[in-house]
Amino acid sequence: MSDTAVLPRPIAREATRLPFTMDEVLALQAAGKVPYKRTQLLDGEIHKMPADGLRHIHYVMKIGARVFQALEPKGFVVGLQTTLHLSRYNGPSPDVYVLSAGPLVKETPSERILLVAEVADTTLADDLRDSASRYARHGVEEYWVVDVRNRRTHVHLNPRDGAYGEPKRVPFEDELRPTRIADFVLRVADLDPQTPLDDAD
Repeated sequence: MSDTAVLPRPIAREATRLPFTMDEVLALQAAGKVPYKRTQLLDGEIHKMPADGLRHIHYVMKIGARVFQALEPKGFVVGLQTTLHLSRYNGPSPDVYVLSAGPLVKETPSERILLVAEVADTTLADDLRDSASRYARHGVEEYWVVDVRNRRTHVHLNPRDGAYGEPKRVPFEDELRPTRIADFVLRVADLDPQTPLDDAD
């Protein structure tokens, strides 16, 4: 997810228009110079993350728990709403991501990123456009956008020349099977709340 609020650059950097790096952002946060508690670095700019609505929270928690319980014991690295170090200038915070076994590193090789998933309500357009472009440019082989309003998941696969083709739209009632994670199946409809949640994220 992203938001239109972007941290103003210090005057010294404004003249050069250089982008922020992950190391610089971490140093700014440590020094208390980032005014937002929840941020992500997108193409060199620090973005404030918006608050989450109940629908968003529900599906993130349920999907995250299902992925973590199934895959973490098998040695996969599962990130839940935490920074994915894509590159020097990109540290998004997807709702769920899965890496192959191994240590966390500053610039995660694309071959280790097995799945990235975003839960979308009001952020659908951004997740399908800007976020999809960013993950495709960084070689993420599989990217899901879980569209809670229309009850379908947009499955992006195999980027070519820095872009995904048309995503496959999988209804919540159908099974999702990540192409690079064996023996894992997710049916989003199984995670529906018992009572309706009508607010937006």
